[in-house]
Amino acid sequence: MEKPVRCLGIGPALCFRLIPHSILRELLTVLIESKPKKSWWRPVNVFYGWWVVAIGVCVDALKHGTFNRGFTLYVLPLSSELGRGIAAISFVEMLGRMEGGLQGPLLGWMTDRFGPRWILILGGVTSGLGFILLSFTHSYFYFIFVYVGLLSLGFREGYNNATMPAVNQWFRRRRGLAMSVAGTGSALGGAVIAPLVGVLVFTAGWRVSAMISGVVILAVVIPLSMLVRRSPESMGLRPDGDPVPEADKVIPSIAENQESETSQANVSRPVRIFSGEPDFTVKEAMKTPSYWLLVWAVGLRNVVHSGMSFLLAPVIVWFLMGSGRSEGDSQPIAALFVGLMSFSALLMNPVMGWLGDKWSKPKLSAAAMIGGALSLLILLDRTGNIWQAVLFVVLLAFSETANPLAWAIMGDFFGRRNYATLRGWQHLPDQFMSMSTPVWMGVIVDQTGSYKWALIPLAVVYGFAAVSYLIIPTPKPPLRLLTRQQA
Repeated sequence: MEKPVRCLGIGPALCFRLIPHSILRELLTVLIESKPKKSWWRPVNVFYGWWVVAIGVCVDALKHGTFNRGFTLYVLPLSSELGRGIAAISFVEMLGRMEGGLQGPLLGWMTDRFGPRWILILGGVTSGLGFILLSFTHSYFYFIFVYVGLLSLGFREGYNNATMPAVNQWFRRRRGLAMSVAGTGSALGGAVIAPLVGVLVFTAGWRVSAMISGVVILAVVIPLSMLVRRSPESMGLRPDGDPVPEADKVIPSIAENQESETSQANVSRPVRIFSGEPDFTVKEAMKTPSYWLLVWAVGLRNVVHSGMSFLLAPVIVWFLMGSGRSEGDSQPIAALFVGLMSFSALLMNPVMGWLGDKWSKPKLSAAAMIGGALSLLILLDRTGNIWQAVLFVVLLAFSETANPLAWAIMGDFFGRRNYATLRGWQHLPDQFMSMSTPVWMGVIVDQTGSYKWALIPLAVVYGFAAVSYLIIPTPKPPLRLLTRQQA
């Protein structure tokens, strides 16, 4: 018979050696089964999907603050130092967008197959190193290599291309709100981080700004990436935090709690499809006119977005100089307006997401496109009035709210299982449609000294995008699902 062991006055290691193995096994069993493992990354009483949203906000803020919104502040200094025109600098962005389109289908499939965590890590490492190496730029061809081979590659393979598919997995009824809240990361980055980037560029120099940006990205994105979970099912939960029926409750193993997503079990874990939830295969979705109309509408929107995002600061500088301000005086003011635009989007995004869950996301997107067209027309007189510049950035911010709505529309239409793959295929024509906009805008301003004749066709494109959103029909469920429902 095993006898109990007194441990008073005995070191812990010796104590555990003296305790009978049967007692140890029983004790460990009680601890594992009665007290679920808690970690600092798994807070109590907070649906984990909202933490995935919060991670998306943080990493997207860095992306937009340093790259999408922030890099526009590098355009004029780079153009001056490298001795190249705006068109030449914009040509590199065109190459980056072409690269993003070509890699879209593959990365979408990889995200659905392996989960968003590893795609986000890959993007963070690549983009962080890209900014660090950008600080050593002394030639145009080196700039092309760093921008296309690292910066553009990293930002377009990870970040919201990873976090938004993750958010789509975690939400159904609140998908519009969740994605719009996640989309506030772009606004937050533009409102807070981009102005800081501007301060660094105009005071310490663009090289120092690039170095600091790269270090911060590596220090923030990689740790946050480790907290992303690919689906609520992987944690024994349901989308939107809905209660799990007793029949569905599964006590996860210790290995699942640690979530080694590189294991075959986690890689192949299917997404559970609930009653009434769309579940299109990639081929089924691509056979619907809804998919291609959405691709077309998003592509038209991005035709404008690509140009106005990359050249936003130069366009504002051009407008402000119409009142007699010098280029040097206009650049800091332009940086403030970049922040104001993003702050406006920060306020608008959650409202539009909430409205999208209550009303029609395509119709709201059409309204945003009309607002974008009006914003461009406001600048045509080039008076340099501050109030016009304010109205311009507010309306342009309104047009940006269509981006998270587009992410949500794809999930509403076609479901969760193949979401990232469908988005990846959409990315291919999307990027090819929009990649040339900064270049031809740069050619126009290099030849004429004015952005006027670039803004007019962009306003027309926004108008076509509005019409395209309005005519998108809700896709009919695949025949196999209708047969299953009838059965």
